[in-house]
Amino acid sequence: MFFITSKILSFLIKPTFWILLLIISAIYFKKQRKKILLLSVFSYWFFSNSFIIDQAYNLWEDAPKSLSEITMNYEYGVVLGGFSGYDKHKNRVEFNDCGDRLFYAIQLFNLGKINNILISGGNGQLLNNSYMESEWSKDFLINCGVPEKNILIENKSRNTWENAQYTYDVLKEDKNKKLLLITSSWHMRRAKFCFDENNMNTDLFHTDYTKKEIKINFEYLLLPNSTSFVRWETLIKEFLGNIVYKVKF
Repeated sequence: MFFITSKILSFLIKPTFWILLLIISAIYFKKQRKKILLLSVFSYWFFSNSFIIDQAYNLWEDAPKSLSEITMNYEYGVVLGGFSGYDKHKNRVEFNDCGDRLFYAIQLFNLGKINNILISGGNGQLLNNSYMESEWSKDFLINCGVPEKNILIENKSRNTWENAQYTYDVLKEDKNKKLLLITSSWHMRRAKFCFDENNMNTDLFHTDYTKKEIKINFEYLLLPNSTSFVRWETLIKEFLGNIVYKVKF
């Protein structure tokens, strides 16, 4: 039920859905049409503005560490899924904007900063009956030269809480060892909370850092940018998810 509710919530947090709802409501509420349309235009501008969404991410994300700042050696680097899909027709992994999670894990392993890579991720669907993300990621790591003996997978999880829960099960014998948790900067707050609640001691390695320097130009400050809508969806999902997890768990 929690998984289904989260999927419904992921639809309702889309700014484009509410803007469309405003436009449709203007058709039915004729007396308020002008105000509703003005609110629709303002909402479109607000959620498509690059400057505003960049500042929102600046408030949410913590600064990442450089590779040189990782001075400890960790037994396990735990990579959270959600960074790829699998093209069965071409028989290849397709990475999304979160691909740095896996790429940095490979680099950290090659530098000797982590001894083993654990991939946590199923397929994110209600019924896990297909090829899982951790499984195709393991194949990818082996093809990149990471020895199979240094790769662990957890293929049952469908969300961040289950990432932590099932990772604990996999590492039960090594539960007291400090782990290096590897995930996107915007996702780290929720991930850290879940791993803390499941009694795992983690240091953090942020990837996909989105903070940007402020650019003083007309296009950046005022003109709409379609990618901002997607970034707002991600940030709102993380913000609400963080609250829901803290209330529920």
